[in-house]
Amino acid sequence: MREFLLLIIIVFLAGCKTSSDLVSSAGYFDTGGRTTYQDKDWNVEFYDNCGLPDSSSVRWVTEGKETFLRFTLKNKQVGGCNTDGIQRHGAPYWERAEIKQASTLGQDADYTLTFRVRFVKGFSYPREDFFQMHQYVQGCDAGPSMMFKFSNGRLTTNNWDERFKRNVRINEVIGKWIEVKLEVKFTESNYNLYFNDEKILDKAVFIVKSCGAPHFKFGIYRPGDERATGERISIVDFDKIRLTKKKKK
Repeated sequence: MREFLLLIIIVFLAGCKTSSDLVSSAGYFDTGGRTTYQDKDWNVEFYDNCGLPDSSSVRWVTEGKETFLRFTLKNKQVGGCNTDGIQRHGAPYWERAEIKQASTLGQDADYTLTFRVRFVKGFSYPREDFFQMHQYVQGCDAGPSMMFKFSNGRLTTNNWDERFKRNVRINEVIGKWIEVKLEVKFTESNYNLYFNDEKILDKAVFIVKSCGAPHFKFGIYRPGDERATGERISIVDFDKIRLTKKKKK
């Protein structure tokens, strides 16, 4: 009888997992207790390293046969990183809903990062970052090597003098899936950025400190505005995050 009851419990739990996978194909707690994110069509794992402003700030969404990760950020949702609540870089505080790559990138190799992104709402406010290559590690005072953002509706980077091959505006891409490819060449300290196979940046320069540990971050990160009213909401979707490595000869 005991064995029969155990069999029923196992079947029940298996059925629950199958149904929940339709809603959230991957979002779990590892042994360290942190929430990690990796879908079946990703080959990179990410985790919530600073905390999130709300339980719905990052969630899995399913449309048809596709499951993707959605980030939502609203007005005055201050990030959980140590520096988010203090005044810096011209803002009284910083708003953040973001996840960080669990592994790091080796500086003795080149990488190609591909993913799909869809800007659902917003990204018409100043300096709204949607992904970046950071290098901070404890004991190394190092900022982002690359930041990709829409500022007042125009695509830009952390290098305000960057020469784009053409200007990309949020109103031309809002609501559409974009195939993004980023070629990171540590061996040459430059990168190429493509949207839907169109080269947007060519041999843009980046710097990594010798003490840095490069890694990618995805989500929404922007300066707060104490005078702003209303939701000031931005929403972005990410899917199919893939990273390939090519070692230096």
